[in-house]
Formats: sequence, structure tokens, C-alpha cells
Amino acid sequence: MIIRTMTPDDMSLVLSWAAAEGWNPGAGDGRYFLATDPDGFFVAEDAGAVVGSISMPRFGPEYAFCGMYIVRPDYRGGTAGLRLARAASDYAQGRIVGTDGVLENVHAYERLGFQAVHSHHRHSGIPTPAEHDHIRPGDTVDIEALLAIDDACFPGERRDFMRAWLGAPHIVRASVDAGGVPDGFGVAREAADGWRIGPLYAPDAGRAAEIIRSLAAALPGVMLHVDVNTANTEAGVMARDLGMVPGFECVRMYRGGVPALPTQQIFAVCTLEVG
Repeated sequence: MIIRTMTPDDMSLVLSWAAAEGWNPGAGDGRYFLATDPDGFFVAEDAGAVVGSISMPRFGPEYAFCGMYIVRPDYRGGTAGLRLARAASDYAQGRIVGTDGVLENVHAYERLGFQAVHSHHRHSGIPTPAEHDHIRPGDTVDIEALLAIDDACFPGERRDFMRAWLGAPHIVRASVDAGGVPDGFGVAREAADGWRIGPLYAPDAGRAAEIIRSLAAALPGVMLHVDVNTANTEAGVMARDLGMVPGFECVRMYRGGVPALPTQQIFAVCTLEVG
């Protein structure tokens, strides 16, 4: 068995595994993930076949994110998972590491030194669409202002990733204040089932709901999914008030420290795969 970096074909296979696990990956996520840090995605290969995967993209000198940790069912309980975890940990090189662990694996992550901090709880539904003058298409506002919002809400450096994420074919809606300056935004992308919203940043729950309603107006009748950040005490209530139903849940965990973030402005994570 060998551990090697992931290719685009490997990424397609791994995302198909993620879909089978019920993670509902975005339709075009792979191209953005690999561009983030091409050396930070790994697979285990045995006899020419890929049998497991893990990701550890590095976001600047202080932060990395562990995700896409999947081992083929017939290889679980063997050495593939451990070898992948070691390769990813080595690649992090002492950075704070974040991850989103499924509920049944939380104790395993704790044994590896991770600390549970809060949950991400997927809510799904078809919110009533609405438009507002202060909710605008992302391409009509200053992208530098949107990047600055993400800078404040993410513990690492990922401007190149976010420039791509904010581009087509994703749908972006930005909230602006009385002076026309962006104070929040949300991004929707097509997924295996419906469209996923992430990230979702807003100054309060009212604006977050308006962003979702505006995205719903751009996607009439489409099922939307949003992984709300339970550290934000208003996020779950906001989603349920929109008629969205809670389902899949995972636990945000950190190793090496817990970043200080403006949790009440973070209504939904960007992606469970890379943070």
C-alpha cells in the first residue's frame, strides 16, 4: 500500500464516495478543492486501486483543515486509515488543525488530540423567496469587501480559494449597509441533491434569512441545504423559521488551539470538506 497525492480522477472517485455516504458534495467542488493546495490531498492505493482518502490543505502558516477522510468499507479496520491520518498530520506541520467529525467518530478524533467545540447541523428546505434592495448580486459589490468578511470569519488565509468560490457558476448574494458597503454574503452551489449554501455570513439573523430568501428567489422551487454553525445561537432558529428541517450533523473540532472567531456573524460554514 502507498500513500500519494490525489489526482483530479482520484478526486472524482472520492467525491462519489462522499455522495454515497450522504455528504451531498457540490457538483464542481473538486476543481476548487485541488486548486486550494494541490499537495494537501492524499489517497491510499493498494494493488493499483484507491482504497481511502484524506485532505489537509494548508491555509497560510498557522492553520490547516482535515477533511474527506474516507476508507473503502472493505479496508476499514486495517492500516489504510492510520497511514492516511499520519500523512495528513505530518503535512499540517504543527499548524492548528480543524476538522468536522461525524458523530460516531468524535471519540476517535478526541484520542488524536482534537477538542469538540460546536456542531454544524444541516438544515434543508425550500424557503419562501423574497428580494430586498439591500441584498444584491455578488458581482455588483466590491469583491475585496467580501474577501475581508471571509478573512475575519475564517482562521486561515484563503483569498485565492474564495476568489474562485465567489465566481461562476456559484450564485452569490451580498448584504449591504446603509452606505452600500457589504456586511455579509452567502454563496449557493449545485450539489448532488439540490443546492448547498456556504458560507453564510451576516450581521444578524434577519439579514442571514434575507440572504437565503434572495438565493431562493434565484433558485425557485429548488431544495436548499445549509450547514448552520451552532456556535451562533441564532443560526438554527433562523433556519427553522425559514421552514428548513434539521438533518445531518457533524462536530467541529480543533487540535492545537481553538481560533477566536466572530461566531455570531457566522451562520453557515463554507464547506465541510475544506472548512
